[in-house]
Amino acid sequence: MRDEYSKAEESYIQAREIYSQIGDQVGFAQALEGMGQVHSAREEYAMAAQSYFKAEQIYQRIGDMRSFADILWYTARLHRKQAQYDAAERLARQASTIYSGLSLERDVEG
Repeated sequence: MRDEYSKAEESYIQAREIYSQIGDQVGFAQALEGMGQVHSAREEYAMAAQSYFKAEQIYQRIGDMRSFADILWYTARLHRKQAQYDAAERLARQASTIYSGLSLERDVEG
């Protein structure tokens, strides 16, 4: 499984570089999001949080509220994995509020 994560990370790094070169902010943010998911799966929580935070900033800046809410949701799950339940709940509620405002339904994991 570790080898698969390494391959995924390499792909996201390559994608991030390509999107950066062509100025594609959405693609760049999506690559960061993917890297965050890889780091989270590896239990590299600080690195995951850093990737998610960078993606969150981009999504917020370009006004992609759905993706912004998704990142808040992933960050909430990251906090939950670390037993940081207050932060997890706050972020999950914030994401849920955005989803509701966008008329999207999202099942909240327990």
